[in-house]
Amino acid sequence: MYKMNQPQEVVLFAKPYLDIIAVSLIPLIVFQAFKQFSDGLSMTKYPMYVTIFANFINVLINYLLIFGKFGFPRLGLIGAGIGTLISRFIMVVLIWLLLYNLRSTRIYLNKLKFFVFDNLMIKKIFALGFPSALQMFFEIGIFTAAIWLSGTLGKNHQAANQIALNLSSMTYMIAVGLGVAATIRVGNQKGLKKPMELRRIAKSVFVMGISLATLFAVFFLLFNTKLPSLYLDMDDSIKNIDNLEVIGIASNLLIIAALYQISDSTQIIFLGALRALQDVKIPTIIIFVSYWIIGFPLCYFLGRESIYSSVGIWVGLLVGLTLSSIFLFIRFDYLSKKMISKK
Repeated sequence: MYKMNQPQEVVLFAKPYLDIIAVSLIPLIVFQAFKQFSDGLSMTKYPMYVTIFANFINVLINYLLIFGKFGFPRLGLIGAGIGTLISRFIMVVLIWLLLYNLRSTRIYLNKLKFFVFDNLMIKKIFALGFPSALQMFFEIGIFTAAIWLSGTLGKNHQAANQIALNLSSMTYMIAVGLGVAATIRVGNQKGLKKPMELRRIAKSVFVMGISLATLFAVFFLLFNTKLPSLYLDMDDSIKNIDNLEVIGIASNLLIIAALYQISDSTQIIFLGALRALQDVKIPTIIIFVSYWIIGFPLCYFLGRESIYSSVGIWVGLLVGLTLSSIFLFIRFDYLSKKMISKK
């Protein structure tokens, strides 16, 4: 992190926090496996229950350990990491108990065998899973790169970037849910060999995604100057100048976030639909080219302090997301029409 030219005070706090978060990835990945299994059976509400409860526990532990309430030690950012670690272990325990106590899923868990490897099955899972993992890696990677680039501009730019990214990530979760729905419903129709229904369902999810994305975009445009202040201590007179600068930068970034709401929603929905068709290689190439061959160079060039700084970084993100959404739509449109013509 020091070699990436990040603010020294940020790195100082980030290093011990990342050590804890690294360990928490183990239960997170286990939970994700059970979540995907449950989602695949169209049982999406149980992982939701677990996640909501775990978030409640996380917030509670954060409150106790970040601020040192009710006799607990004041640990700051490390307290936040401990809260995340504990809540993620709780998620694994709860999802197992829920699924094991359901008659419809217990039969699968009873037959679960550890350390038994079927080479053919592993190859099939890898062929579908690895490109899907790369898709997520390329997308999350460019947003992580945006945080890095903003850090080179200073701590206030990085703070503003984090605020805008956190707000847009919350709306993105709605699109992710619709993407999961597209994967499940389109996959069901593929199995039933009903390409017309498959295409109709994808269009329905797309329209729903566009409608919600438009609402979120309007929300960001209307409250772009108000929302950043929720993340800051506006009563702190010492940091008043920094806070005002952060709000000014973040409010501009939220305007761009409003513009890419539709692109962001569209690309994750059609990515889910394509995954249901087991088409993962071409979408991976589309995402890589859109984000890293076109988007990231724009982020890097426009994000220099002498040009548009943080706004330039987010313009690059907007371009990458828009290109990705357009070409993923074209890919799904082509494959679904091809399936109908063969019917």
